[in-house]
Amino acid sequence: MQMNRILFALNLIILCLWTSCKRADDEPVYPATPISRLYISFSDIANSDTQVYQNAVVVDPADSAGYIPTPTGANTNPQQGMGIFYSPDLQLGFQVSRNDTTIRYFSVSDVGNISTSTRSFKDVFYLYSPRSIRYDNKSDQLFITNDRPDSSSLNIYYNPARLVGQQNPRKRLGLANAPWGIATGMTLNTSDSLLLLSMQGNTKQIWGFALKDFASVQDTFVNSAKPNYTISIETANDLRGISYSSRLDILVLSDLGLAKLTDNPSNSSTDGKIYVIENAKQAIMTGGTITPTRTITGSRTALVDPIDVAITDLPNRNHYIYVIDRAKRLSRFPLDANGNAEPEASGTFSLTPEFMYLDSRGPNE
Repeated sequence: MQMNRILFALNLIILCLWTSCKRADDEPVYPATPISRLYISFSDIANSDTQVYQNAVVVDPADSAGYIPTPTGANTNPQQGMGIFYSPDLQLGFQVSRNDTTIRYFSVSDVGNISTSTRSFKDVFYLYSPRSIRYDNKSDQLFITNDRPDSSSLNIYYNPARLVGQQNPRKRLGLANAPWGIATGMTLNTSDSLLLLSMQGNTKQIWGFALKDFASVQDTFVNSAKPNYTISIETANDLRGISYSSRLDILVLSDLGLAKLTDNPSNSSTDGKIYVIENAKQAIMTGGTITPTRTITGSRTALVDPIDVAITDLPNRNHYIYVIDRAKRLSRFPLDANGNAEPEASGTFSLTPEFMYLDSRGPNE
């Protein structure tokens, strides 16, 4: 009996030593040098089986001084690519397609090349018109906005890296208005880490939901979910892209132009807008209608249909606002840009960008 106890104790010690040294599967691989890698998803659909589109590209490094590097692309094969996201914790990228409601995973090499070998799952029952996509590592949940007019929702899928085939959401929050973009990273206090949604159309609002309310893995379908926090931008036309920097406490939003490119290209004008909201936490907690700190708009900006935004905020690096425009353009503005400002750098695409995600990390992040 004594010998068995000794053997058990030794095995327990060995197990503890092994598990303490073994890297967890979801532990991120820290970069040796800062990463500023921009992922862009395109919504164009090939006209034939022989036509191949690079419907996901990477701009790396995205913060090169004075210019934007030529993107490298891959055919991840979505039917109308929408939201795109990369998780350093899972070491996986996600891209959702609108037409066939499929969520594809992809890996990325150390030099930023997207793997063309992808896995996927889909939701044909509750994901009618997917848009933005984000992953939260703490709760291991994937969030997707769904903007179908008669059934707008936020769909939540648990443990997404292991999903295959047809999957229903673990949680589905029905929304009274149509959502578009998703931003995370805002923590108001120790218990209120927020998921922010930009609400499109006439809503002109940002809705904030407490992530703690989604923490349970229990299946939940809510017909009419109410946000914990709401702010409005009265002067907005049609809010779309949203990005938040926790380091700088800055919220950035894109607002489509009045003469939308998709409605009538010949009537397009450079009246798209980018809103910059400083002290964003205080704005969210105060609520109500706010006036952005700065608005980037005008002919020199070349903003027609700015559909998504991102912020780079690494210490000791240049800070920029990135904007993709349905006019097939990528623009980069200094973070302090205001009014009718020219982009610091820009580039053009042959396809139509719809969503982007900036993986911006320093060593040990």
